[in-house]
Amino acid sequence: MFKIRQVIMVVLLLAQGIFEALKEAEDFSQLEEEIQKLSQRAAGQLFVEALEEIDQRLLAQKERGLEVVGKRERTLLTSFGEITFKRRLYCDQEGTYHILLDQNMGLGPRQRISNRLMEMSLDLGTEMPFRRAARVLGYLVPTISPMAIWKVLKAFGEEAISEASALRKAVFEGGKPVEGTEETEVLNIEADEVCVKQQRGPQKNLGLKLVVGYEGKEGKRKYLLNKTAIAGVADGEGIWEETDCVFSQKWRIEKVKRTRIGGDGASWIKKGIEHFPGASYHLDPFHLRKKLCEALSFSSKSYEEVSSGIAKLDFKAVTEALDRSMKISRGARRKRVRDLKTYLLSNWEGIAELPEEERLGTIEGQVRHTITRRMKRIGGRWTASGADRMSRLLAAKANGELNSYISGNRSNIKELLEFEPVLKKTSRDKQEDLEAWLRTSMPALSGPHAARPWIKCVLKELTKIQDSA
Repeated sequence: MFKIRQVIMVVLLLAQGIFEALKEAEDFSQLEEEIQKLSQRAAGQLFVEALEEIDQRLLAQKERGLEVVGKRERTLLTSFGEITFKRRLYCDQEGTYHILLDQNMGLGPRQRISNRLMEMSLDLGTEMPFRRAARVLGYLVPTISPMAIWKVLKAFGEEAISEASALRKAVFEGGKPVEGTEETEVLNIEADEVCVKQQRGPQKNLGLKLVVGYEGKEGKRKYLLNKTAIAGVADGEGIWEETDCVFSQKWRIEKVKRTRIGGDGASWIKKGIEHFPGASYHLDPFHLRKKLCEALSFSSKSYEEVSSGIAKLDFKAVTEALDRSMKISRGARRKRVRDLKTYLLSNWEGIAELPEEERLGTIEGQVRHTITRRMKRIGGRWTASGADRMSRLLAAKANGELNSYISGNRSNIKELLEFEPVLKKTSRDKQEDLEAWLRTSMPALSGPHAARPWIKCVLKELTKIQDSA
């Protein structure tokens, strides 16, 4: 693949660059940075030669009917720096253009960033703000910008939205049957809504919905078994339709003996029962305790009486305790107690449905780990479309599916690489003095500094490779 001259030249330039870095660096950190840049530059140079050689092999193996119409230059940002290379443009008999190298390497038509760098951008962009992600990636690729990372997440976020929309239309409008492959007797579904600051719009906050399905819990830390998350900016009906499609693709819903839906009592969450026949609704213990603390924090006695009644599932005792609490309170306190009574009345069935040891209550932690740690940072603001894209990518990351959006076709690469990594000398190389060529290309070999150790012991030794080539 590589010509011996190419390899020698790259190695000699790398050795010379390292020596110059050793001579000029002020500290080890600067030295390390310079050597990293030199290594990336050398790797990039060899990679460009490899790509152009593969393009030459593709020319020899092209199908009939493809005609070369010229060469086109392409610049690609990779994890080892920016590279620029040329490849052949073909035209078939129907007038359609093809670039065989791009197709075989899995590069999109207008792809500016390599697949691996996109993976790194996706991972960092879903963990931290785009500027910080660009600063971290900048240690490897100094030319990457926050806008480049934003474009990567925007593209894959829109792909996630399109996939979800297409699935909903196929099932609910086209009547396409959806059959899952996994079986479980119990399916737990929990949902909640989280508000993030809106960047532009009539309202200050923007609501994101998160639905999490799982089969159970295990271990001391209560890990969720076979968890699947769905998130997005949508109304209640829209998010439940999407949940219905996704869960039906994963699980065989007809085999589920018991479906339990948990939430904070919001009306849109209770509508999930309509999408899962035989499902029961359960109130989230976290939000129940939060409501109790907000309404009864002024009286520990009232709090204990109401909590005791709830623990015993005695609604009469709970209402009597709340009535006594309203008699001893005034103004805003009385209103909060009255609102608590209404809340408990509308959700009592969800409280009494399960014994204490079986109650749900993981959604608040899922919201924190999946959504809020990335989207509710100090100063963070989102447009509706940006929040929808990011929340869907965060859900995909929680499901371990984030990199599924990045794919490449490399079907012919292995066959194309079945040749020697370094080409043997040709008849022209035998007639030409390789050492003379090196002295012409590398004046340092015969210049005033030729006696220095790095030249005498490194560069001149490398010229002897012609004896074994």
